[in-house]
Amino acid sequence: MNRRDVVLGTVGAAAVGVAMRARADVPSGPPSSTSLIDSAFVCLQVGQACQQFCLTMLGKGETALAECAGTIAAMLPLCAALTELAVQGSPRLKALALVCAQVCRDCEKACRKHEAHHPICKQCADSCAACAAQCDKVPA
Repeated sequence: MNRRDVVLGTVGAAAVGVAMRARADVPSGPPSSTSLIDSAFVCLQVGQACQQFCLTMLGKGETALAECAGTIAAMLPLCAALTELAVQGSPRLKALALVCAQVCRDCEKACRKHEAHHPICKQCADSCAACAAQCDKVPA
């Protein structure tokens, strides 16, 4: 295990921890917030699995997944931040949701290129599309 693996694992664990805490804190929140948080949480879970798959395949020399790994690395922290702001009812939620939707769509686009060969890429693309759609619904 190298330093990069340790850092990625630590960041990933923190992001999932944030999302899990966020989900536990919102049972009484508005339905739109709950849907947003749920979709971001799924994006985090599936994104973590897809990122690990990409890194494993990159380690084996399959460089075609480099774009996926990069877009996932951008998507994960944004989805974690999105859950935090949604739980807090932050006035900045809409602004972050706009950026998160764009980053999720970038990730979806990269993953769609590999969905026929790697089921985890399809799952990641689908979860990113769902999260982007929920981000679009965040009121101003």
